[in-house]
Amino acid sequence: MDEAKSDLLQVLSRLEAHWVVLEAELVEINKDILFCEQCLQKYGEHFSFPLHHLKELKKSKKHKMKEIIRTMEAFNSNLVGGRRLVKLLEREMPIAGTGTSFRNAPS
Repeated sequence: MDEAKSDLLQVLSRLEAHWVVLEAELVEINKDILFCEQCLQKYGEHFSFPLHHLKELKKSKKHKMKEIIRTMEAFNSNLVGGRRLVKLLEREMPIAGTGTSFRNAPS
């Protein structure tokens, strides 16, 4: 069970770390997009390909961030559902001597 907890914590920690990196990359990409738009206006079509590339890159990073959010929501949903199920089962069939209490689990 400790190995499962460790795995879960590692996954959550890694997802959070990736989120931070993606967020920082988006800040830079947004700055570069603004600069590229200015260059496109100032110098012409030579900057249209780099601008397109940056916009696609931004879209890709945002998609990855949405995947992280979906995964985190699924973790949370599974945790809440698990607590509810344990609470229901313990009402119906209490397990003596486990020391486990889910009295604070949402109903």
